[in-house]
Amino acid sequence: MSSQNNNNKERAFVLKYSHNIIEHLGLKLYQNKPTNVIAELISNSWDADAENVWIELNKPNSVAVMDNGVGMTREELVEKYLVIGKKKRTGETLASRTTKERCIMGRKGIGKLAPFGIARKLSLITVSETTGLFYWIELDLSGMLSDSENLVDPEPQIYEPNIICDGVKKSDLPLNRDSDGYVNRFLERIDDKGTLIILSNLSLKKSISENRLKESIGQRFTVTLLSSDFSVSVNEEVVTEKDALPTFYRRYPDKGYNTETVKINGKDREVKYWVGFVEKADWPQDQAGIGVYTHGKIAQDRPFVFGVKGSEIWTRYMYGVVEADWLDEFEEDVVSTDRTSINWEHDDTKDLYNWGQDELGKWIRQYQKDRKEDNKGNVTKKVQSLQGELEVTRVEQEAIADIVCSMSNKVHKDEQLQTEVINKLTSAWTHQPSQAIIKSLWSRVDSTENENEFITVLDKIHEQLVPEAMSLSVMVSQRIYALTKLERLSKTGTEPQLQALLEDFPWILGSDKGKVYADQTMKEIAKIAAIDGTLEAHGATASELKDQPDSGTRPDFTVFADSNKKTIILTELKSPLRDLERIHYNQLQTYMGWFEDHYSDANVFGYLIGRNPNDWRDKNHHKNIEIMSWEDVCRHSRRDYVELLASMINGVSAEYIGDYRIRKAIELGGQESIDLLKKLAEANSTLSEFFERNNSRTGGNFGV
Repeated sequence: MSSQNNNNKERAFVLKYSHNIIEHLGLKLYQNKPTNVIAELISNSWDADAENVWIELNKPNSVAVMDNGVGMTREELVEKYLVIGKKKRTGETLASRTTKERCIMGRKGIGKLAPFGIARKLSLITVSETTGLFYWIELDLSGMLSDSENLVDPEPQIYEPNIICDGVKKSDLPLNRDSDGYVNRFLERIDDKGTLIILSNLSLKKSISENRLKESIGQRFTVTLLSSDFSVSVNEEVVTEKDALPTFYRRYPDKGYNTETVKINGKDREVKYWVGFVEKADWPQDQAGIGVYTHGKIAQDRPFVFGVKGSEIWTRYMYGVVEADWLDEFEEDVVSTDRTSINWEHDDTKDLYNWGQDELGKWIRQYQKDRKEDNKGNVTKKVQSLQGELEVTRVEQEAIADIVCSMSNKVHKDEQLQTEVINKLTSAWTHQPSQAIIKSLWSRVDSTENENEFITVLDKIHEQLVPEAMSLSVMVSQRIYALTKLERLSKTGTEPQLQALLEDFPWILGSDKGKVYADQTMKEIAKIAAIDGTLEAHGATASELKDQPDSGTRPDFTVFADSNKKTIILTELKSPLRDLERIHYNQLQTYMGWFEDHYSDANVFGYLIGRNPNDWRDKNHHKNIEIMSWEDVCRHSRRDYVELLASMINGVSAEYIGDYRIRKAIELGGQESIDLLKKLAEANSTLSEFFERNNSRTGGNFGV
């Protein structure tokens, strides 16, 4: 029988606990979670001001955790350790600190039950620096639960542990009971103070992984492990910063942490944080994201990203730390018992959650910006290497490089994939409006993080591109077509034909009014007003509309507007064979006045187009009315088109004279387009020089 202190005046060693508390807070909460159990024991060591914690996993059916903390006296064992649920911190002591000025991690007084989630037996050996006496007790789960099914009394239950030593000197310890050598190694490591916990008869389905344990300790104690006066070892190997932290490609800030004052539920609270991004996410998904720490211990475990959605491709590479000690200093607990989650619906946590959402977005954007700059040089060189095969301008090279650099790390880690993306993207880019399609597609993918979708669609664009349908020449050839049609109709066209042409190509009226579209809704409103008599209609229009309401409004009247309804353009157009009359001018003024009344925020302009406009220009005193002939319309639209074509040529052909997009734009219009461009080139030196250079270089002939 072991040596014991038989002073009858001293209180007996008794474990007190409430009905079912062992089962609910020990077995169920920590069942099969060895890393969580050991984390609770490390927390106790931290609170005991230990400088070193040693964890041993060498034996197949036991685990030992020992430290050189202050240890416990007999009174502390009886009054604190063996009383389940006795809070360590209440009221004014919620922010208590140890002798070493450490924030106390423990609070609820139930962490001592955690070991029973993985073990049937717990042995505790402790020695206090104040007495130098050793205490050794054993707790057996079967004995603690033996009467649990018959308990009906809500009073605390009593369990008497097996007492091995009750206040003895080191020399009197029964080391013959130390079959695994834990006690001997404990004595060698400590300086007459510390605590040893041995968990035996393990109930685990599989053995504890040393590497996984070290990773878990690194995640849960990232803050404390980086402290210079606290060290944790697993099987004689210290858990280092390498185990606690990954190797970062980028870290914000580079060292240390940022401190910010955040308004939380009306009070200023200090938040410290840093975040890093790794080059390669070769860790499990549950190790990425943000860990929220309080009093040096995890309170919100990873994976956690403050509820941010759609950024998984970036948070997968993220490892961040947010410290908020005040989270553990409220009267009401906001941290879960197993230290894995925070109640983010609480009034004292909501503002921190919202702050985290905003900050996480900033961290990702900064990382994307930095990574883009790092990769841009290499990607740009690859794009430039395609010159001769796929010619693109410097501006286009930068745009392509921007898109490629915005892609995730997997594109940059895989050289073959990156080269393939650059080739296909550059090939597709040289076709307009596929540039707009690619930009639009990437902007959507960039927000949803579905990069695979972008690459798949890019493949399809690349495979199915038809130059005649997808190149820049589409827009140019459409304008050539419209100008050619206008040239014909300006001599003998009818009012319906001319109206249809303007509605399809409103830019014919000139680009000085901005981008406008034929607005059928406004035209319908005017039609209803004419039927009701609130908008005066000349001639037989009103009566015709009443008799045939589905016939549409006058064929010579068209409404154009921009997308914001801030610019409205009304056209009163007549056949090139018909002279303009007073009634036409008056009618346009009437319509403009009606639209000004009903769209008071808009600028309303009018065009009166027909034969012999000079007779009415001198009589026109309305600053927003232009009176033009169809020859004037042709001249103005050709001028705008020449400016477009000249700017396109100046922007591209200065370096790429033979750029096939320009050639295709010209060839696609056919002979009528060539004839029109001949006239334009005669009056425009840029066009003329362009044709001469192309003919000289390619041996071709654009007919100029």
